[in-house]
Amino acid sequence: MRKLPNKPPAPLNRQFPNTPSDALDFMRKMLQIHPRRRIDVERALAHPFLSQLHSPVDEPVAPTSFDFSFEEERLHRVRLQELIWREVGDFRPTCLPVPPPGP
Repeated sequence: MRKLPNKPPAPLNRQFPNTPSDALDFMRKMLQIHPRRRIDVERALAHPFLSQLHSPVDEPVAPTSFDFSFEEERLHRVRLQELIWREVGDFRPTCLPVPPPGP
């Protein structure tokens, strides 16, 4: 993506005519490519577009961020097959036996 030329985004009001301005603003903020520029969950829930759905008393905030470090694992073919078998086994335990873990 870094090699692609910068290009201004297409105007959302042309792609979605007759859409309320607060909905377009919400989409613009949600569709930011850079995660630091993208609206976070707390601000998204407080956005005017979601005002009818927003309930601060029923929206707890986690004390820490979620740990995504498990996504950093390099997956070779055998490990990927093992993970798929385990996933299948979670939903259909009687379907197929889960192979033993690889080396």
